Amino acid sequence: MSGPRLRPRRRRVEGTHRKRWVPCLACTVEESLLATGFDHPDIVSFGVRGVSTAYAGWSGVAYASHSSERSLTTDELVACEPTVQALWCFTRHIQQMVEDGQDPSMPERYGWRFLRAAASRLTTARAQETAQHVLMREAIMKTSGLAERLRTAQEALRESAG
Repeated sequence: MSGPRLRPRRRRVEGTHRKRWVPCLACTVEESLLATGFDHPDIVSFGVRGVSTAYAGWSGVAYASHSSERSLTTDELVACEPTVQALWCFTRHIQQMVEDGQDPSMPERYGWRFLRAAASRLTTARAQETAQHVLMREAIMKTSGLAERLRTAQEALRESAG
């Protein structure tokens, strides 16, 4: 992967003799971390050596293919991440209704059974699913926190349904 070359930020320091520009401490630390790498507890790698470099974080997925024949397809990436984001928003809506003191109600088609099925699709490996796809799905689910949100939303919808 490559990115834009970062120009170091500097701050102006006024001394007794003259004004000069020096690198700010935060910028120097940031540049050092970017140059040497660091482990962030909220970012999960799901790349496969020689095939891809891939990371999932709370806010999204980064994926770089090194072998087009063996890497995930764009369709595979696109099918998973937006689904997780949509379900996260849906469960957030249910959570907001509960927090506002309302009994959450949804059309039966999108009730607790819908959420149970969605959770199953996102957490259970399929027979033809590649190891990379499993790793991607698990990384996205872990970093999004969606599994717990789905359970909580299912419980709230079951309780309000009767």
